[in-house]
Parts: sequence; structure tokens; C-alpha cells
Amino acid sequence: MIQPATVGDQLAQGRHRVEIWCNPCSRHVEVEIDTMAPDLPIPDIAMRFRCSVCGGRNLTSRMSIVEFYERPDARRERS
Repeated sequence: MIQPATVGDQLAQGRHRVEIWCNPCSRHVEVEIDTMAPDLPIPDIAMRFRCSVCGGRNLTSRMSIVEFYERPDARRERS
């Protein structure tokens, strides 16, 4: 079984934000992860939030795609 990425994994790669998506209404926001526990799995971050538009709790969290594409040179260095 593959373990999900954690806050610590993201911080080690120089990433400091995750996206949280509301599945029913498609609202999404970026959240800073600098103060979160390093062993917290990225998918579990969404459980701490509620959608500010529809009030739903059917949320998904993932690494920030915007932040990923802001740093193309860092991705090339790892290859």
C-alpha cells in the first residue's frame, strides 16, 4: 500500500500550500501548511474545513497545482 504524502513531505520539497476543493459546488481555496503537523497526511487536511459557500464537508485536499507550476526549475533539478 502506498502511503499518502504528508505535510512534512511537501515542506521538504519547498511547497507551502495545498488546495482544498468542495466536491458539490467546485469552490476551491489554497491553504498554508507551514504550521500544520509534519506527519499529517495531505488528504486528511480537508477534514478540518467546511466550504464557505455551500457549508458542505465533502472536501478534497491535494498539493497546490499553482505552486507546483510556479517552480519549474525545482522540478528539473530533481530529475
